[in-house]
Amino acid sequence: MQTEFRTTKAETAETKIRSGALMKIDEVAAKLDVSQSTVHRLALPSIRIGRQLRFDPRDVLHLIQSSKEPALA
Repeated sequence: MQTEFRTTKAETAETKIRSGALMKIDEVAAKLDVSQSTVHRLALPSIRIGRQLRFDPRDVLHLIQSSKEPALA
């Protein structure tokens, strides 16, 4: 009996962030919990390889850090 392990897009995104591997748009969307069309509208640098977009995980983390706002009391 084989055990099947499935990873979610969010788990794959976390792995790529830790390793520094380029991320696909669906992985960025999963990390940010937004749609792929929202990722397209973000001011996020991308690398075009043929018809595919790839994202540097450092840019994704920078976007998250720069978008943080202080909590209101």
